[in-house]
Amino acid sequence: MAPDAFPTFLNAPPSSNTALATLSESLRLWFTARYGTPTAAQRCAWPILRDGNNLLLIAPTGNGKTLAALLPIVDRLIAAPIAAGIRCLYVAPLKALVADAGRNLRGCLEQLDCPAVSVGERTGDTPPRERRDLRRQPPDILLTTPESLALLLSQPFAHDLFHSLRWIVIDEIHALAARKRGADLALSLERVTALASETPQRIGLSATCTPAALAARFLVGIDRPCTVAVVPDAADLELTVEPLPALGFMAALLDRLAPELQANRTTLVFANRRGLAERLVWALRRRFPGWAEVIAVHHSSLARARRRLVEKQMKQGQLRAVVSSTSLELGIDIGSVDGVVLVHPAGGVVRLLQRVGRAGHGPGRRRSGLVLTANPAELLEAAVTNASGRAAQCEPLCVPDAPLDVLCQHLVGMAAQRRWHPDEAYALARRAWSFRALPRADFDACLDYLSGRHRDGSVWLPSRLRWHGDEFAIVDIATARMLRRNLGTIVADEPRPVCIRDTRPTDDDLAPSAPIAVGHVDDAFADRLLPGDRFLLDGRCFEYRASDGLSLLVDEVVGTPRTPQWQGNGWPLAPDLARRLYLLRIQAAEALRDGPRMLHALLRDDYRLGAEAAALLMDLFQCQEAVSEIPDDGTCLVEVIGHDSGCDCYVHTPLNRCGNDALARVAVRRL
Repeated sequence: MAPDAFPTFLNAPPSSNTALATLSESLRLWFTARYGTPTAAQRCAWPILRDGNNLLLIAPTGNGKTLAALLPIVDRLIAAPIAAGIRCLYVAPLKALVADAGRNLRGCLEQLDCPAVSVGERTGDTPPRERRDLRRQPPDILLTTPESLALLLSQPFAHDLFHSLRWIVIDEIHALAARKRGADLALSLERVTALASETPQRIGLSATCTPAALAARFLVGIDRPCTVAVVPDAADLELTVEPLPALGFMAALLDRLAPELQANRTTLVFANRRGLAERLVWALRRRFPGWAEVIAVHHSSLARARRRLVEKQMKQGQLRAVVSSTSLELGIDIGSVDGVVLVHPAGGVVRLLQRVGRAGHGPGRRRSGLVLTANPAELLEAAVTNASGRAAQCEPLCVPDAPLDVLCQHLVGMAAQRRWHPDEAYALARRAWSFRALPRADFDACLDYLSGRHRDGSVWLPSRLRWHGDEFAIVDIATARMLRRNLGTIVADEPRPVCIRDTRPTDDDLAPSAPIAVGHVDDAFADRLLPGDRFLLDGRCFEYRASDGLSLLVDEVVGTPRTPQWQGNGWPLAPDLARRLYLLRIQAAEALRDGPRMLHALLRDDYRLGAEAAALLMDLFQCQEAVSEIPDDGTCLVEVIGHDSGCDCYVHTPLNRCGNDALARVAVRRL
């Protein structure tokens, strides 16, 4: 990156008057009448965006980051003449976040009485008719996800769609940058920038992003400047950890949730898996039958209409409790939430702060979270995660370096859009931060692979590219269709829709209505179902009746259902957090040398654990030290437990699940 392209940091937010002066008079009057004074995030953003600079805005949840990014753009769109094509592109990691931003933006435009500025959405939930309308009449502002953006860029009409693009807004950038989805998005941003007649202004938004300089580089790519504005978190953070017994965990969980639901107007409960979220809602509705209609579940496997209804009811304060897996942890406007409960630890500091930030959703408001654990191992993890959260020790971003599977996918997508010379495509890829150091040999190897050829003359797979002299293009329409069905880096089973069948009596004068979509289950789960089997979805019991070839047709019944198993193993512990957990063990060993009282003081004062949680961990550490030893920083502890059929071997490491899995595979291979 050129020296002048290093991120610059904003020292302090301008005054409210300075920020408001960047808006037109009509928009300024509307904003002050509706919101009063701008937040610190908005005061930081508006002058920077007025000057046309790229911006990374990092501010706590509830500080109006989306309005900070979009309001100056709306102001410019109102004043600018109508142009053909999309002028502002908003990208978010979740479909729910896209839908929420679209609702809020349309509401603002209605209040401003500005029908000339149009807003459109393009996600996996978008109906076919709206997708066709997007091509014929592109909106001024398009809200989408990384996968849908890559799909649009693979179309021949992509140039006409994005020729007028002036702004790109990436929301929750931290949730994308550290994964292959981020590398996929980085290439898409360079491709869409190449289609625009002017270099678009890039705006990144995040609540928790460390280090900020790396996130800024990821946002803007190579040789582009960026201003970073960081708004400190002034809100109080209250985190409580409570252990529950592993035996009879669900019953104990219901008992513990009861006072939370009774004390709060709205309680948001996070479970790390969709299956657990479904079981918990099912159990809560039976524990509190009078609240059955105001207890809801929200996750990505529910139908679009159902998810939108839950979001609307939650925002309006109509729900007593909502149980979510991960789909509500990012910046969706969910109204007033009094308390957040985490069933099992979040797996990372960033995720913990995002979830707890759902409570007290506003500048400076107190945020409180309750973390419930099922065993001593989870209690250890929760103690370390909460201590790191209070100290704002977020996991640092680690941007994947040139994943070649993502590059291959984009090369086929580029070829589906038009012909490319390899030198031109290579130069474009190298402008993305994730691919800044991509070797030319690796790039050429990807082209050889996609062309069905190898240096030794062998064939790897059917060719996906056709060469026209020195340029490559897609081999045929069938390959383009296959690409568009499989775009993205999210690995999941093929979903099988679940629909409530129409059971009305046949009537010649009454046309049958379409089945009502409930959600979807994984294909592997659906294939094992037999007529009469019952399963949970949307917190309700459904009985499988038949299949129409694509969807599962079900009836809602009374009974005991099984829980669908969706693909996914939950969130692995972050590597930095795994090392801090090991550090806690070292601290515990040192404290024990001075007696149990010192260990209790460590857990109570440094980690702020309650009496029951501290006592449970003290028993764990004392037992470990008595029977074996607590491993320290310089020890690789191997424990062998003998029994009649042989022995079991346990190895203690400072690694997370992914690291331990790799180590275990090596050990098995060696042994």
